[in-house]
Amino acid sequence: MFKIILSFLTLMLTTAISVSSVQAGGIDKELLVRPAGSVAWQGDRAELVKTGEKLWHDPSLSKNNKTTCAGCHKDNKRMFKKSFLEPYPHYVKMPAKKADLDSISAESMVQFCMVAPMKAEILPWDSVELAALTAYTEDVVQKAYIAHKEK
Repeated sequence: MFKIILSFLTLMLTTAISVSSVQAGGIDKELLVRPAGSVAWQGDRAELVKTGEKLWHDPSLSKNNKTTCAGCHKDNKRMFKKSFLEPYPHYVKMPAKKADLDSISAESMVQFCMVAPMKAEILPWDSVELAALTAYTEDVVQKAYIAHKEK
């Protein structure tokens, strides 16, 4: 009887650890999807790209006030995979694993980075900051990466 109880308790503990690990590492994918009816900030694309470049290097976006987009994506060439050669939306391994997303848009990828590496809150969906980082990612970072890979 003692062995049965011990086995049961071991199974329960193992299950609890597995579930808590998934919850601790998981991100609710609904958090990364633009809410129905919300509208993205609209503005001059060149101005958004300029603002996005500043934000790309801004540590105040992160919870620890030290992490930046540029810190992970040095010279706009590192920390990207082959999927970054494809237009958005596309598959990205990290959000696929952490948020169970098979495909992600550029703005949702910005939001994912805010939550995961930056450990901060998502940006408001109608914010100039989200629009600017998305524009900079698409128009500068992704294009620089593609140009680098084509060499």
